[in-house]
Amino acid sequence: MTKYSTKLKIEIIDKISSHKYSVNGLSKKYSISKSTIRRWIYLARDQGLMALKVKHTKQNYSIEFKLNVIKYYLTHDLGM
Repeated sequence: MTKYSTKLKIEIIDKISSHKYSVNGLSKKYSISKSTIRRWIYLARDQGLMALKVKHTKQNYSIEFKLNVIKYYLTHDLGM
């Protein structure tokens, strides 16, 4: 899972866009660095809100799957 959700990023950008909140205030409120929030602002301004969308999630693989990949690698003369 990514550190910050798409929903949270857009919520923060909306609050800043409404001119009711500052970067400093939101940084303290959400415990997010000011530079991170500024990066989101620039991204949203230059590429639109969809640029803030989380594009991937962490994939977990079972031990069995990992062992099968290693066995395949070793038996099919791949890599080196």
